[in-house]
Parts: sequence; C-alpha cells; structure tokens
Amino acid sequence: MSYKALYRTYRPHSFDTVVGQKHIVKTLQNALKQHKVSHAYLFCGPRGTGKTTVAKLVAKSVNCLNPAEAPCNHCEHCQSIQQGIHPDVIEIDAASNNGVDQIRDLIEKVKYAPLQAKYKVYIIDEVHMLSQGAFNALLKTLEEPPAHVIFILATTEPHKVLPTIISRCQRYDFTRVSQKDIQARIEEVLRKEGIQFDEEATRLIAQLSDGGVRDALSILEQVIAYSEDHLSAQHVNDIYGIATTQDKLLLLSAIQQQDVLQLMDEIEQITQKNIDIRRLTNDLMELLKESVIYAYTSDATLLQKLSVDEAKALNAIPSPIAIKMIDDLMETAEKYRSASDVLSYFEIGLLKLIGRLTTNGSTSVEMAPEMVQKPVQKSQKSVSVPQEIQPTPQAAIHEPVMEELCEETEAKQEPEIVVEGDQAVFNLGEEEPVDRSRLDTPDLSDEFIIQLLVNAEKSLRISDAEAWKNTSPLALDPSFMKSLTLIAESTIQASGNQFVLVSFENPLRVHAINDPKNIEDFAKLTERLLNRKVRCFAVSAAEFERIKTEFVRQHKGGVLPKKTEMDLFPTKKGRKKQTDPLVENAAGFFGDENLVIVGGEES
Repeated sequence: MSYKALYRTYRPHSFDTVVGQKHIVKTLQNALKQHKVSHAYLFCGPRGTGKTTVAKLVAKSVNCLNPAEAPCNHCEHCQSIQQGIHPDVIEIDAASNNGVDQIRDLIEKVKYAPLQAKYKVYIIDEVHMLSQGAFNALLKTLEEPPAHVIFILATTEPHKVLPTIISRCQRYDFTRVSQKDIQARIEEVLRKEGIQFDEEATRLIAQLSDGGVRDALSILEQVIAYSEDHLSAQHVNDIYGIATTQDKLLLLSAIQQQDVLQLMDEIEQITQKNIDIRRLTNDLMELLKESVIYAYTSDATLLQKLSVDEAKALNAIPSPIAIKMIDDLMETAEKYRSASDVLSYFEIGLLKLIGRLTTNGSTSVEMAPEMVQKPVQKSQKSVSVPQEIQPTPQAAIHEPVMEELCEETEAKQEPEIVVEGDQAVFNLGEEEPVDRSRLDTPDLSDEFIIQLLVNAEKSLRISDAEAWKNTSPLALDPSFMKSLTLIAESTIQASGNQFVLVSFENPLRVHAINDPKNIEDFAKLTERLLNRKVRCFAVSAAEFERIKTEFVRQHKGGVLPKKTEMDLFPTKKGRKKQTDPLVENAAGFFGDENLVIVGGEES
C-alpha cells in the first residue's frame, strides 16, 4: 500500500475526535439525534480547521445503519464513505467545476433517488469559486431540494458567497483551533507513531500552524522526515528558519541595555542561521505583547511564548513604551512588502526601538525635560534681551551638603522687553524659586537620599510596604494602569510623611519614577494606596545598598544631618516686586506712564 500523509491517516472518523469546534460538533450531534437535519449547510472558516472532515461525518451519520451510534464506522455505508467510494456522497471541487454547465448537470442528477443510502449528500468545497451564473443556477435547487438530498457547502471566504445562497443555508463558522489543542493532537499522533519528541518542538509546530490542524500535521510530517527518530525544537528551527526564544530575548536584551554593538552582533548571528526576518519581526511583537499583558495582569496562565521570569525581565521596559515599540515593529513589518533588502529595514527598525527607549524614560536620557527652553512669542516690533543659558550636564552636578539642600536658589534671567505701540511691556513671568529639596531632576544625589533616610519613620515603612502590595483593587482602573506598571517589582526602602523611597533591581525603571512629569500621577496613586499624598523617589537596588553603607558610616561617625522639613510639593510663589536695574533704566527711557510690566507689579 502506498504511503498516506499524516493529515489523511489521522483524519477524525467520529465527532468525538474532532479537534476544537466544540460548539459546532455539539449542535450537529443534537440535530442528528433529534432527526432535525437541514437540507443545506454552509461551513465557513480558515483552512485546515475541519470543514470537509465534519461534512463527511454528517454524511456518514445520516446514512449510518446504526443510528444510535452514528457514525459507527463499521457499517458498509460508513466504511465506503470513509474510503471515498460511496456513490451517494459526491464531493465537488468548485475551483475546477465552477461553470454554469457543471452546476446544471449537478441539478439534473439531484432529482434521482440515492442508489444505496438514505440520503444523497453533495459536498461542494471552496464554493465561493463558483461563477455568478453557477450561483444563480443553484439558487432554486438549494432552496427547495428533493427530500433525499443534503447540500454541504464549504468555503474559506464566505464574503464572496452570494447573500441569497447564505440565506438558504444553516451557517456554521469554524474558528482557528487553539494552540493548546493542536499541540495535544500533535503529541497524540507522535505517540501513535512511536516517535520521541521535545515539548518545545510540538509547541513550535502548533505555533507555525496558525490554527490549522491539517497544516500542523503537514509541518510535523516534514520535521519527522528531517529528525528521523527524535523531534527537537532545533529541528523545527532549522527547517523553517525560526529564531529560538533565547535568540529573540538576546535581541530584546541588547535593545533594553541600548547596546548597539551587542545588537548588531546578535543580528549577524541570526543572519548566519538563515532565519526568516519577517517571521522574527512578528515574533518580537508577540514577545513584547505578552510582556505587556503580564505587566497589566500578572497572570502566568496568559503566557504562551514566555516563562514568568522572561516576562518579568521584559517588564523592565515600561508598558506604554513597549506598546510604542510594538507599533514601531508593525510599521517595519509593513515596509517589508516593498523592501529589496529586508535585513536593512530590520536593523533600522531595531535601532528605532533603542531610540524609543532613549527618548521615553531610559537611563540614558540626553537632556532632562527642564533643560528644554520654550520659545517666547513676541509681537512684530518685539525687541528681546539675549539670554545665555548653559545647562550643566546631569553627571557633572554635585549636590551640596544637607544644610544647602533646603536653600532656595533663583536662576537669574534677564527680562524680555517688548515694544507695543508707545508702550514698553516688560515680560517678567512668574518667578518660582527653585526648591533643591524637591529635586525635579531624574538623578538624585547621595546627600538628598541620606536626608530622606534621616526623615524616614520605621512604622510608616512597615505599613506602607503592606499597602504597596495590595494593588489589585486598582488594577482595572485605567487612570492607575500606567503608575501601577511603573511601580511593579519595586520595594519600599523608606517612608516619611511626604515621601516614599523605592528601589528596583532593574535600573531602567528608576528614571520613569523620578521624572517630574509623573509626580502627580504617583501622588494620586499613593493617596489611594497609602491614604496620604506622598512624593515617590526611586533608586536602583545597587545604588541604595551603596548609599545605605554611607548612611551607616555617617551614623557611626556622628555626622548625619538632622531631621528637617522638606517641601516636596512646593506651590507657586506670588509675583515678586521688580527692582531690577534694567527695569529702572527702561522706565527712565520710555517713561513710567508708558511702561507696563507683564508678570510683575507696575513701576
């Protein structure tokens, strides 16, 4: 006997062995038991999901000689239908028999009674391929066929079937089979074939099948031929050019660390393995998607491609940024359609992800938000005094000792003079003293952290640490999702009346917590979690250990700073009376009556 493909060998012979489609199977079984079989069915769904298989099971069931056990697979009708030789079960491929003449010939034969069985069953596969004339010829017969005829139409594209045809049928929508069910079916087939396998290999095959059981068995057959006696994940990767999960995680790790050299090295290794770049791009999107889902839910059962530890590692990328990275990858994948060199697009796409981290809260931010100078709009006649602002790089800032932390320093800035008609308008703005204790920069000094530790209370830290873990009541509130994601995996190290100090194992999270733009969001969160409005500060676990050692050293030496009030939520101060010499000179030049000061008091 000639070799038979696996998907044909292991095609289900009873409703109980159909993989997935439980809702369809149950409905049809109940209809058969109650003898309420329709004259026409339309089976829709993706390829390889069981449409033709279920159609043959219906044909066997209505003609089975043992109705109580239908289909019994033992009677002559079941056996001949299973072998494809029954004269009353006619399979038609509409792709090659789509003309009006073929349908008219079919209609002519419909009126004749079955030769052997009770029902004559017509299974028309890919029915959407019928021409307009063929559909119209079939309409009347499909609406009122003879009592001994059942039509079963199958299609992967129901939108191409005439609505008048659909309205004459009972429609059943077959869905993609779950990866879990396909994997179980693959493993069942391997056991029957006596082939050893690794679970990771069957998971990869189920993933490649895209919800189709037939595709899964075809892939399995090819991998078996390659692997011979033991199926492993490496065999699947070799044949289909798939990167291993470890390869993908190494790429994402290089992106996380913003290490371009490592990233290019990983891409080079992937290229040498002849891995499909398009599929790899989609896989990276899937991994990031799973990490975001886990960050929001902490539900390990939702993870299919990642382990819990791998998902936690990827959660170091804040979820809002991860979602934007997914968008970037989708945009890159879209460009592959017109790309002559896919690899170059892939490399550029991954470099964009590093840029996304750099500009959205990584540890390597080129310029803090407060360093960006907003342009001041001027009238057509405006004359402005030039400003020379030289921001000091964050790494070069050296914080003073504790006594100087609470001092207010004012950045001198020359006011702008705007001439409007006969009046000189002085735009002074609102002068807001800089509060060093607030430290709006993302990098916190050792002295400031030590001052927080001095002001901290042990009892508050203990109660706050318990409340910090109880985030589940807020998990479904969209207004807190971003903040909850950012504080995930954090540990409270110190608490005061107006602050909490948290640490992270992964330093990527630190910047987002300390970002001034997130102050109010965290204040609202802590108000709900801790029953008081506090300012959140963050350091890496390694930095905290170093600062704690310094704190202990100062404590033993008796040089710790004293407790002091720290205004961590300063309000805007009132406008200060202008006494600047430049204003006095302008008043002398333009005259008091023609001088208007914007943002200050009139002189």
